[in-house]
Amino acid sequence: MKRRDDAIDIAKAIGILLMILGHCNGLPLLLHKFIFSFHVPLFFILSGYFFKPQPIGRIAATGLKRLVKPYLFTSLACILVCLAASTDAARQAAIGTLMSNGGCPYELIGAKLPMIGAIWFLLALFWCRIFYAGLKRLTDKTLLISFIITTVALFVGKFVLNLPLGILTGCCGMIFYAMGDYWKNKMSAPVNKLVLAAGIVIWAVCVWQARVDLALFECSWYPISMLAAFVGTYTTWLIAGKTPRCLKGVFTWIGRNTLLILCYHTLTSYLIAFVISPMLQQHGLTVTGTANLIISFALGLGLPYLHTLIRR
Repeated sequence: MKRRDDAIDIAKAIGILLMILGHCNGLPLLLHKFIFSFHVPLFFILSGYFFKPQPIGRIAATGLKRLVKPYLFTSLACILVCLAASTDAARQAAIGTLMSNGGCPYELIGAKLPMIGAIWFLLALFWCRIFYAGLKRLTDKTLLISFIITTVALFVGKFVLNLPLGILTGCCGMIFYAMGDYWKNKMSAPVNKLVLAAGIVIWAVCVWQARVDLALFECSWYPISMLAAFVGTYTTWLIAGKTPRCLKGVFTWIGRNTLLILCYHTLTSYLIAFVISPMLQQHGLTVTGTANLIISFALGLGLPYLHTLIRR
């Protein structure tokens, strides 16, 4: 049996930690830009890296259990937390759940949409896997066709309308998912150092000038920023392979529990907004800056750890 690549798990850990950090307020602008240059594509790419051709029905059934079910449970928990504030907040969260809207209030033919938070990614990945599996059965030009599908989805989502249940964001992720599949099957040799160095320069420029935010159908400096996102992911994987032995255990655990961490991070954001912040405001305190950072990481990682302990 082929040994599992710990560097993939550690790269996912780095990605999920950057996601939590990126959702904290008060970050330096350059750090925020760095995170949003590749952190969401990283998860599509690494998921595509593990793609295996299977019947679409089996992929859908697995996705319903591993992606849709956690999405629904987390959304329900967030809606219940919103009830602590008002029934209107709960109603807004329910609409966000239906639309799987992950960004700031977005328009659907002129109507402002509330958001559900970071777990939009789960439904997007669910559809992305199904669409890509179907595409793989039809053609071997999956990288090119996925690029075209993503291009159309970004345009429609940005300038025309959004679709419910994360269908359109799933299409947006297809190019990155295809990159992961291509990486696994076509890039058998390490990337040439000069090519990688040139890619890192392009990535650095995109960090300063571009932004990839699929939840908002945003991909500035398109399509160069797509390439930069892959370079960022590949570089993260290389760095992950150099992780000191003393840290491997912790990062590997985080990487293998990213879905759980994503769900609890989303719930944590609702707890901060509708429970913790109102309680602290009664005493003249606010959850901003360092306090927001500490609470986000403490709950976003602590609750998943307790969850795994209870499940044992």
